Amino acid sequence: MLDIKYVVAHADAVADNCCNRNVRADVAAVVDAYKARNAALTELERTRADANANAKSMKGPLAPAERQQRIDEGRALKQKVADLEAKVAALEPDLDVGLRALPNLTHPDVPVGHTDDDHRVLRHVGTPRQFPFQPLDHVQLAEKWDLMDFEAGAKVAGQKFYFLKNQMVFLDLALQRFALDKAVARGYQPVITPDLARPEVLEGIGFNPRGQESQVYSIAGHDLCLVGTAEITI
Repeated sequence: MLDIKYVVAHADAVADNCCNRNVRADVAAVVDAYKARNAALTELERTRADANANAKSMKGPLAPAERQQRIDEGRALKQKVADLEAKVAALEPDLDVGLRALPNLTHPDVPVGHTDDDHRVLRHVGTPRQFPFQPLDHVQLAEKWDLMDFEAGAKVAGQKFYFLKNQMVFLDLALQRFALDKAVARGYQPVITPDLARPEVLEGIGFNPRGQESQVYSIAGHDLCLVGTAEITI
């Protein structure tokens, strides 16, 4: 989610952001992994250049002893290139894992806190409506007018799940169409995406597990995950 060059240049700020967001991440280790990977890459490119120069030097006439020496040097350089490629490949996962643990930067206006009490109201819009009767909440209204079935929802999926019924189904569809009409009127293109995506797609946009918590569900026996939200495949 964060560009590694930004992380290296602003390591302290990134570390402070992790602390403010209550995310455990070792920013220093990420920076060290990046520098180690870059050092190995630099040495790899230099060794490849030496190997190419050695190969070109053998195209012209050479004394047998000198040619053999160049051949031996070429073999040694080839082996060194292979070793360095393996080293770079081994360093990449540590850097990748470290980067995935870093959260996006928090907007400077967001209050720092650990509980709901630390939240801050930015503004109030309008005035709460006063009813001349005792209003019912959405659960009571749904049960009164047979609009939702909480018992069946809990039976098939667990508590707080529900079935929409009767006029509530049409209201739900009407709200979806209302939102689509508003979006299309502003120039957006309606799209229905696949419900599944490859893991690298989810990881690439930040939907990745954090410790024991996972934001995605994988499909057993397939290299696919449920997307949950269309922004992933979009």
